[in-house]
Amino acid sequence: MKEILKITASLTAVCVAASLILGAVYTQTEHARKKIEKAEKEELIKGLLGFGHGHEPPADLMMHSVQRYVISDPSGSTLLGYVVPVKEGKFVLVEIDLQGKPVKVLPVDATAAQLAEAGTRDLAVNKALTKGGKAVYAETFYVADKGGSRFGYVLPGVTQGFKTFVELMVSLDPKFTIMGVAVEKHEEDPGLGAEITQDYFKNQFAGKTLETLAGLKVVKEPLPADYVEVLDPVKTKRAKLTPEQIKEIKQKHLKDDIYALTGATISSNALTRGVKDTVRKFVYRFDILKKAIDQEKVQVAF
Repeated sequence: MKEILKITASLTAVCVAASLILGAVYTQTEHARKKIEKAEKEELIKGLLGFGHGHEPPADLMMHSVQRYVISDPSGSTLLGYVVPVKEGKFVLVEIDLQGKPVKVLPVDATAAQLAEAGTRDLAVNKALTKGGKAVYAETFYVADKGGSRFGYVLPGVTQGFKTFVELMVSLDPKFTIMGVAVEKHEEDPGLGAEITQDYFKNQFAGKTLETLAGLKVVKEPLPADYVEVLDPVKTKRAKLTPEQIKEIKQKHLKDDIYALTGATISSNALTRGVKDTVRKFVYRFDILKKAIDQEKVQVAF
């Protein structure tokens, strides 16, 4: 009996030690993973704003994160909530009803670092609500200012692809013209739908205005040879085109529809639909948010 107890105690000690070691390793690797993901997201955002490939952003470029929540208030009504940065490094939650009217502005007791982490952010937002309310995180978009003036926006989106969902990001200039498109995650077929990540396809969206975007469709036609040369940076460099030539060719095709990928019309349509929906929803929601901010006289940081 004593031997059995000894063996049991030894096995228990081994299991506890192993659990502690595994827990420590997980904590370290999870921290490293999050750090890498954060760095990759920052590089992606900078690239969408035109500062990728070693082109560092200027010192006066300021990036502001805005988190959107769906809120159920104690009365059972559904509201939209936006966590926005205000002066002196503080944050507030702007509540807006589904008719677009501001409801209230609540202080959020959190730092920028805490709002960057899902757990601490959700805790802080729910703590700010009226007792009985509940907030569910929806998304984060980014507002960029340069030298005190609006430089652009970066917004996330998701669309149904050929297999599963495609996660994307779109950057817009102050007039909501597309600056760039990036595909973050997808499971499209290699050599077919996966080509939506290639410059020669996704760069077709750059320069599309809101007006052009509204009627944009996908056409099953070959990409014009001159257009391919300015869509793909490698081919642009190889062709030794001057900045004037690049500008002229882009202007020529500015109002073209999106040329479908060969053998991947579904994926081509998916990304096109995703970009259109993402921009349309953002412009609509941001206009409502701006009106609420102005009406409530919120001194936002952007």
